Amino acid sequence: MIVLLALSLAVGAEPKPIVFLTNYVFLGRHAPFFVGLEKGFYREAGFDVAISPSTGSGFVIAALEGGKADFGIAEAAPVVQSIGKGARVKAFAVYMDSSPSGLASLKPYPTPESLAGRTIAASQTDSARVVLPIIYDLKGLPPSDLSWLSADPSIYFPLLLQGRAELVTASIDSDVPTLRRVAGPRNVTIYFSSFAEWGYDAFGYFLVTRADRIASSPEEVRAFAEATNRSVKYAVDHPEEAARILVRHNSTLDYELVLAQWRESIAAIDTPFVRSAGYGEASEQRLKRTIELVKRAFPIEKELLPQDVFVNVAPRVEVTRERSLDPPKSPRPRKRQ
Repeated sequence: MIVLLALSLAVGAEPKPIVFLTNYVFLGRHAPFFVGLEKGFYREAGFDVAISPSTGSGFVIAALEGGKADFGIAEAAPVVQSIGKGARVKAFAVYMDSSPSGLASLKPYPTPESLAGRTIAASQTDSARVVLPIIYDLKGLPPSDLSWLSADPSIYFPLLLQGRAELVTASIDSDVPTLRRVAGPRNVTIYFSSFAEWGYDAFGYFLVTRADRIASSPEEVRAFAEATNRSVKYAVDHPEEAARILVRHNSTLDYELVLAQWRESIAAIDTPFVRSAGYGEASEQRLKRTIELVKRAFPIEKELLPQDVFVNVAPRVEVTRERSLDPPKSPRPRKRQ
């Protein structure tokens, strides 16, 4: 399909303008999309892509529903929850196999139980508001023990460092490297509590679009997925160049920080499951598990089947890192609290 679209462009056809939403402000996790933009992978697939940031997975889903965007990246749990409520969106590829999400704090919170009564800063559309209740349900804990403080993501760090919030929602591949850089000169230690290590074994991030787009234009969705797969593979194989490309398109970003973030993202992308099944794949078993986890925490009357949430439109792609990249060059925490 990409070849056919490329041929059509060669004879004068204009690429189709589309809007792609990231789930957050631009950071290392989003490097592959800018790789695809700069290397021409999306243009070869027939797209003129405008990449825009957002404030969370819920925002992405709402924008797709409202026709404000064509494609996006969103965390798996909010996608399932939204579809269960009747949202007309669907996932068509797995972007990140495991979840990098969790909570950052100035002291360790080793268990979900230790969060009871603690103030957690999170925006209204932050996916942690979906994921953390799931973990609480798994542990048999009352979600009412969670104390949320509504806040814009731009002020998470000040809230934490000023003691106005005891924890903030964070990702090991985005917020934590940034927060540790800010906290370092103050001799403040940043701790990270991983949702995955607390038993949240659902998929990490999906590529999503409207369900009617998949039904009416499957070749277009497939072309976008394949171009993204090419972009991810290139970024995994060339992390330094991928970081430089992201910074080149967003000059306010710091190269070393972006590289550290992207290396953490690679760890959540290049998992044993991906090395076995291929990048972008979603097994029926894991889809059922993801749906099950979401339904444990949120009442969803509609019976959801894997095909209601996800349709695979692109072929298997190998994205395993070059051996020279093992282990990652960026420092990783020895122990996550």
